[in-house]
Amino acid sequence: MKHLKEFVKSVPDYRRTDKGNYKHKLEDILLLVILGRPGKCITRPDIIRFGERNLKRFRSLGILLEGVPSEPTLCRVFKHIDDEAMSERMSEFTAAFHAELVGFAVDILCIDGKAMRGTVLENGRNPDIVSAYSLKGGVTLATDMCEEKSNEITSVPKLLDKVDVSGCIVTADAMSFQKAIIDKIREKGGDFLI
Repeated sequence: MKHLKEFVKSVPDYRRTDKGNYKHKLEDILLLVILGRPGKCITRPDIIRFGERNLKRFRSLGILLEGVPSEPTLCRVFKHIDDEAMSERMSEFTAAFHAELVGFAVDILCIDGKAMRGTVLENGRNPDIVSAYSLKGGVTLATDMCEEKSNEITSVPKLLDKVDVSGCIVTADAMSFQKAIIDKIREKGGDFLI
């Protein structure tokens, strides 16, 4: 919980916290959403119900002292949050968590891309997300969104820059069978299985 609290405090708050109608701390909202996900709370109403059911426990931890945020508040916060900054902080958090879980054991990092159905960007397309999953740790270490008119081939090298693959076996599908990707895995001290 200590690492999780440090992570949510590191995410930059875009709101003017010194002026205006400011009630809930960003770190409280992020903790509510993150802790609700393992309980299969996906939608905003699910997250709010989870917060209401566990409000006494959250308050004992010093979280959600102003109560559970409303659905419009959750919507506003996640509409304007800096996705790139959040992704970078999440990668740092999972890297520290991964090191504690796995230690010095050999790990298998699975790299794959998926189209995010049900999510539509402003340009009308579904985003393609490439992720690196630690098989031994059971966590996603990093993600990268493919740029418009691009695919996994250009995103995998950027993803490899975000994770430590030294001593690990990196698995990927045939789309990653590119000389630049294989060279990057070798340069970083990893083995590969494509």
